Amino acid sequence: MTDAAQLVRPAPAVDGERRRLVVLSIDAMSDVDVPFARTLPHFARILDGAWGSAQAIYPTVTYPNHTSQTTGRTAAGHGIYANEKVSPGVRLPSWFWDARDIACPTIFDLAKEKGLTSASVGWPVTGWSPSIDIAVPEIWDRAGLEQTLAILREASSPRGLEYVDRHAHEISWTKKHVFGRFNTSVATDIIRTETPDVLFVHLVDVDSARHSTGRFTPEVKQAFERVDGWIGEILTALEDAGIAEETNVAIVSDHGHVEVGRCFRANRVLVENGLVRLDEAGEVSSWDAWVHGCGLTGQLHLHPEADDAAREKVLAVVQEWVEDPEVPVAAFHPLADMREDYGYSGPFLGVLEGTSGTNFQNLWEGRSLYGRFDEDYTFLISQHGHLPEQDIQAVFAMTGPDIAQGVRFTGCTVSDEAVTFAHLLGLELPDADGAVVSETLRVPAQLA
Repeated sequence: MTDAAQLVRPAPAVDGERRRLVVLSIDAMSDVDVPFARTLPHFARILDGAWGSAQAIYPTVTYPNHTSQTTGRTAAGHGIYANEKVSPGVRLPSWFWDARDIACPTIFDLAKEKGLTSASVGWPVTGWSPSIDIAVPEIWDRAGLEQTLAILREASSPRGLEYVDRHAHEISWTKKHVFGRFNTSVATDIIRTETPDVLFVHLVDVDSARHSTGRFTPEVKQAFERVDGWIGEILTALEDAGIAEETNVAIVSDHGHVEVGRCFRANRVLVENGLVRLDEAGEVSSWDAWVHGCGLTGQLHLHPEADDAAREKVLAVVQEWVEDPEVPVAAFHPLADMREDYGYSGPFLGVLEGTSGTNFQNLWEGRSLYGRFDEDYTFLISQHGHLPEQDIQAVFAMTGPDIAQGVRFTGCTVSDEAVTFAHLLGLELPDADGAVVSETLRVPAQLA
């Protein structure tokens, strides 16, 4: 990467040709997956351009990182501090579905200002977007398919709603949503019908397979093969629409995975210490402190009206956790340190870092600790949410008319990806925490 004053500009389009952008998020794809992905025909077409590893922002979970990929900011700048909104005592918290929660401009906002058409399919934090022309966001409801479709229709843009209704039959539902087939069909339909300037698509099958079966399993391999077929359909749609040669195509991902060895219910310990109080039915009636699970780390929240004595008690309990080898908490990172080190901020005191393979859960009943060998362990097999520098990294790859071919660069961040996308579209993200990944761009080029 280069200093902003030395950014490499793409070679100018030939004969007034326009440039388009398609970004495909392969959730939970890591750099160690690349050798296998290269054996798949459609992944290989993109990886044969330029690719490298990409470090996630903290927290290494889906919604904050996908927001960085459209804003160029870390969580302190864009405000999406987790997948779910903190909701003490709520068993199924609401997710950050709503684009209006983003605290800074997105690439969609800038595209609208410049008169570019944009579309998103399954991209996190795009519901109710004021700027996306054709928005079909990622939204679901645990009540089932009918309720999911109702909310999805409400959150989609008016033009996006047409595509929801046209392809709703392709959403499958077992115990949870399965949107990969639906998202691909919607994306290819939009390409052929609308030829948008900007299209962002989220495909989650690899992440789902890793959560339920482990990091490197036959099910994960099958998920990659399915996704490769969907990438092929999207590339074919670009060709059918006559815009393939003017389109830069990117593959991004948001985090790696770590094998889970135990699940820690920190709020159960807070109940035992009187910092969370329950009613006769076992539900939360009041609280002084709360740990909001964020995968392999947890956010420590203090009630806004808690006094100094409660604060001191909370911090003393947390310090006991860190010092007790029987409690799977390796460290507590105060909010000021997280802001300085990771550009992370939010409505909490700081972050609890679990020992390797410890998944934090929000629940407050049962035991505080569940191990993988326990007979009643029914939780995730692998997880993310760890500190960004830990374990395997995400992937950034591009191919297209403005992209160098056969390039392996040394690394970037997900915020750099957004700045690169904006740069290729002739846009500039304000106050970005990243820079253009200039190694991806083809030559000849001009310096700014």
